[in-house]
Amino acid sequence: MEWITLQSLFDTKEKALKTANIVATTESRLASDPRGPQYEVETRIEQVEDKWQVSWRKVFVGFKSGCNGGCQSCPTKAPRPTNGGKVIPFRKPTV
Repeated sequence: MEWITLQSLFDTKEKALKTANIVATTESRLASDPRGPQYEVETRIEQVEDKWQVSWRKVFVGFKSGCNGGCQSCPTKAPRPTNGGKVIPFRKPTV
């Protein structure tokens, strides 16, 4: 994918690194599906004049494996009966 550049410029490299980490975490969580395509976010920091600028892009890393529930190969759980139980109240022992 193409690089996306943030419009904000940062005074220090530390502030740019902190922002790059936030962008990477947020974008990877938004782009990846819990049981589907997974993306990793690459960031880079460039010095523009005397300030720092952050760029990022999404990189497809694959699909997350696991049961999706779509093949119906697993038996479905029967609902628990609601009329079979009785609640027994407990009392504090008297001394």
